[in-house]
Amino acid sequence: MPSEPRELVDRYGRIVRDLRLSVTPRCNFRCAYCDPLGAGAHEPPGTLSVDQVRVVLRAAAALGMTSVRFTGGEPLLRKELPAMIRIAKHELGLPDVAVTTNASALEQRLGELLEAGLDRVNISLDALDPEVFRTITQGGDAARVWRGIEAVARAGLTPVKLNTVVMRGVNDGEVVPLARLTERRPFHVRFIEYMHLNNAAASAYQQNFMPGADIRALVEASVGELEPVETDPSAPARLFRVPGWPGAVGFINPVSEPFCGACSRMRVTSDGMLRPCLLNDHELELRSALNEPDPVAAVIDRFLVAAHRKVASGLTAPTERRRTMVAIGG
Repeated sequence: MPSEPRELVDRYGRIVRDLRLSVTPRCNFRCAYCDPLGAGAHEPPGTLSVDQVRVVLRAAAALGMTSVRFTGGEPLLRKELPAMIRIAKHELGLPDVAVTTNASALEQRLGELLEAGLDRVNISLDALDPEVFRTITQGGDAARVWRGIEAVARAGLTPVKLNTVVMRGVNDGEVVPLARLTERRPFHVRFIEYMHLNNAAASAYQQNFMPGADIRALVEASVGELEPVETDPSAPARLFRVPGWPGAVGFINPVSEPFCGACSRMRVTSDGMLRPCLLNDHELELRSALNEPDPVAAVIDRFLVAAHRKVASGLTAPTERRRTMVAIGG
């Protein structure tokens, strides 16, 4: 590894600081917007090993990346997740080590994740009403998820980010109750536009798509005008709050208000593909690089190529994709 970390800069001058690293394509929920794979007992063939994840993380750190978020699928289904967190935090000293989870196993596993060095979590929460939650997740237990959220809050990981993908006619009735969580709790409740990453029929996608402006209008019709909160320009969420409330409401609008110009992210899939852009299907394989005599150097080279190939904007009309969201990593 180089003694002095470099910056990974794409051809548009955007600095890539954040790595989204999927550790499994498996999930125990079947959310409509994600098109998940089943949660079997074992990882599919080709899933990156802990040692291979270590190589990817060493390459990312050498290129100046400061943040890694472990994703899936549902990353807590991967038993080796604490070992990967430990590598990122204690071996490499990355400042920001996070997990995106559906929180169904978070209460049980939080202690080992914290011991490994976890800094924060993003939790998918698409409804408060147990029946709506069960419908959108196809069987998920909202009470179990809430126990995970409360465990994180007690542990003092801040901010607790709750992410809701809003689908018109499915869970848009949950927007206001979710936003009102910020009245008494310092949660960041973030509403995300439904992206066409599940290969739904174009007509069905358009029917369920709800622009962020409409989502915000629902919130403000109930709680009053929101005031902006200063936000990192490279962050996808624009944050607001109700004056006097401890929490914040965020809007992530990749479809109606693309934020590609400030993108600081790359993704590595659980089967070892480097993806420069979430919404563009171009990928570079890492597996041959991981088998090189100096795999860290070889993976660094792949990252440099990927940065050069990072597109200005990956936004397209609804289109058939080789991978759905669960196989890319959130």
